[in-house]
Amino acid sequence: MWKKIIKAGLLGLGICCLGITAGPDVWAAGLSDASSRAAAAQKQYARMMDNQPTGLEHTDPELDSMMKKYIYGDIASQVKISRRDQHLVTLAVLTTYQSEDLLAQNVQGALHDGVTPLEIRETEYHLAPYIGFAKVSEAMKVVNQVFRKNGIKLPLPAQATTTDADRFEKGLAFQVGTYGERINQMRAAAPENQKHLQDDLSAFCFGDIYTRGTLDLKTREMITIAAIGALGTGDTQFKSHVRGTLAAGASQGEVIGVITTMNPYMGFPRTLNCLRIANEVFQGK
Repeated sequence: MWKKIIKAGLLGLGICCLGITAGPDVWAAGLSDASSRAAAAQKQYARMMDNQPTGLEHTDPELDSMMKKYIYGDIASQVKISRRDQHLVTLAVLTTYQSEDLLAQNVQGALHDGVTPLEIRETEYHLAPYIGFAKVSEAMKVVNQVFRKNGIKLPLPAQATTTDADRFEKGLAFQVGTYGERINQMRAAAPENQKHLQDDLSAFCFGDIYTRGTLDLKTREMITIAAIGALGTGDTQFKSHVRGTLAAGASQGEVIGVITTMNPYMGFPRTLNCLRIANEVFQGK
């Protein structure tokens, strides 16, 4: 009887010891994972943002740490787009949301990470047909302040390739060449009292903007889906420009990379909606 009790006790003690022995290993592994995530975030933040203070370090250190680890530890390691494209997409989203402090920090970070002033400015100009001059003109005041702090001479070189005489013709040709015959069908279906807006779309959005220098079509389409996705009100336009992004040479992984880069700034509801629409395009719908 006593032998059985002692044996059971020793067995229980052994199991308990095994648990105690395993516990610190699991705990240490968790610490190691957390430490490597923090280290990766810090390294990427230094590379992409020049270790700028966020303004939250002393008042909200938990939020500061959470934000840095999520954006620069998780997101930056998940996306299939270049750091340059991550910067431009981020600038597009922050401009759409009129987040001036974060915009200034990210312009500084982009310059530090090798993005050119022209690439930054052209990203801002490209947004005008999608979010309006009100937001873009205010954003350019922020951008130019950062440029001046970095000794960048203004104005930057002009990038227009059209004139008042040919902007409509070249814009419409660009539209049809990029998006196909449905452009002509859309124009033909417009009521007579609305045809001027179709003309404005061709002349302004595509004649004045898409034909500009510095940024290629693929980059412009990525910036476009960032702005429309951040607005959250243009599912049809978002789908059209996902198609345009793919047609311009982007992979599905790059489209998902754009949406993933947007996520920390616009939250999950809009992120998942963008992903739903992108998946419809991927599936040929």
